[in-house]
Amino acid sequence: MKRATAPLLLLLMPILLAAENEWPSKGDTVYVASSFKKLTGPSPVAGTQMSYDMPPCAALLVSKSNPKKSKWVTKDPVGGVETLEGAWLSRMHKSKSECEAQHAKEGDPKVTQSGSTFKLMSSDAQ
Repeated sequence: MKRATAPLLLLLMPILLAAENEWPSKGDTVYVASSFKKLTGPSPVAGTQMSYDMPPCAALLVSKSNPKKSKWVTKDPVGGVETLEGAWLSRMHKSKSECEAQHAKEGDPKVTQSGSTFKLMSSDAQ
C-alpha cells in the first residue's frame, strides 16, 4: 500500500500546485474598476502608435503576474500593454458585472501614471 502512495502523490502534485496559484495569473482575463487615460498602442498604420483612453471594466489579458511585488502586466483589447503596480487586487474582478458595480459605487481610484505604468495610490488600496 505504501508503494502505491508515492506514485499517486506524484500524479496529484501538479494539480495541487496549480490550485494554489494566486489569481490573477498569466493567461487570466481581468476586469479592472478604473478607466485608463492616454494609452498608446499599435496603430493599423504600420510603424505608428495611436493614443486612446480605455473605459473602466474593459477585458484585460494578464501577460505577466508577480503578486509578491504587486505587479501585473496586461494587454488591452486594442493591443496596448499596461503595467499595474500596487494594490490593484481590490479593483480586479473575474466578471464585468462585478467590476461595473464597484466602479458605479466608488468611481475611478487615485492613480499615478508614468508611461504605460499605473500605480494605485495608497489611500485607495483598502
